Amino acid sequence: APPLEERPELDRWIVSVLQSLIASVNAEMEGYRLFAVISPILGFVDELTNWYIRRSRRRFWSGRTGTDDADKLAAFATLYEVLVTFSKVAAPLLPFVTEHLYQVLVRPVDPAAPASIHHTDYPVSDALLIDTRLEADMAVVRAVVTMGHSLRKHHQLRVRQPLPSVTVATRDVAARDAVQTHRDLIAEELNVRAVLVDDDETAVVELAAKANFRLLGRRLGARTRAVAAAIEALDHEAVARLAAGETLTVAGEAIGPDDVLVRRQALPGRIVGAEGALCVALDVALDPALVTEGQARDVISKIQSMRRQLGLAVTDRIEVRWDTPDPNLAEAIARHHDLIAAEVLATALTRTADPGEGTEIGTAPLLLTVTPTA
Repeated sequence: APPLEERPELDRWIVSVLQSLIASVNAEMEGYRLFAVISPILGFVDELTNWYIRRSRRRFWSGRTGTDDADKLAAFATLYEVLVTFSKVAAPLLPFVTEHLYQVLVRPVDPAAPASIHHTDYPVSDALLIDTRLEADMAVVRAVVTMGHSLRKHHQLRVRQPLPSVTVATRDVAARDAVQTHRDLIAEELNVRAVLVDDDETAVVELAAKANFRLLGRRLGARTRAVAAAIEALDHEAVARLAAGETLTVAGEAIGPDDVLVRRQALPGRIVGAEGALCVALDVALDPALVTEGQARDVISKIQSMRRQLGLAVTDRIEVRWDTPDPNLAEAIARHHDLIAAEVLATALTRTADPGEGTEIGTAPLLLTVTPTA
């Protein structure tokens, strides 16, 4: 496998996160705060499984074509190294699971290794492998993706339906740079055509404010009602300044960000969420091309479900035969033939008469047959 500095960013990120975890866990254990190591260890499991492994699936699945061998080896090497090291980190808390991992991953390839994971030295963090900037950037990216998925779920917009764009608005320069650098990753995760970045959330929302009576009531007493009315009368620009952290004089009183509750009203055709310094807006206006691609991705989902029912391994190749009387669905499959074939690992995707099992894509009937290749 290539050396770590030559591996993709995703590999370097998970290694950095692991080394930061080791440093944190050692510090807590040396301070006898054993209860404090559980949360970061569970957090790392989430980062490993729901981000690193999920984002690396295509690298694990890729065939040996010669052009991607180095990337595939880097993915497997990184995962192996991380699993072995993390098992040692978690061993005091998960003695049996980590022992099983050690016996499966280490002993078969290194007979000279200690007989048990509990006979090995506890890991010590390597500061040279920690990239705090990369960890911070990926934290921003993951926050944007999480907010985008949450918006889709709340508004019942399935992830398989492509959307025109997502706009990320923040006054945090480092956060803007992180989003700019990882546009392609965010676009893929949120299934959007474009990722736009702005330093002003007024590009996607209308801002209004209400008084935070819990704080202002204690401070202003009888003046609270008059100041609250003045706060509600603030224009968009003034509320934006408050949201950015400024303090304004309102009705003769100094009003800061904590003194108000900011309301964000999405502009027409958008859905918006905000958390901390980030505002994320999805453009939900669909054109026919996006609708067609959404249908193609629904077909992918159906075929993947059939693969699972057949008990196929994730790397098994298949042949797919299909038919539909619906012209729009037929056009969607034909137009996105290569996408469907690549996603489901199909060596052939052929339209034939009466191919087999019936299903539906929306209200359009679809017949499908999935056959493992030899």
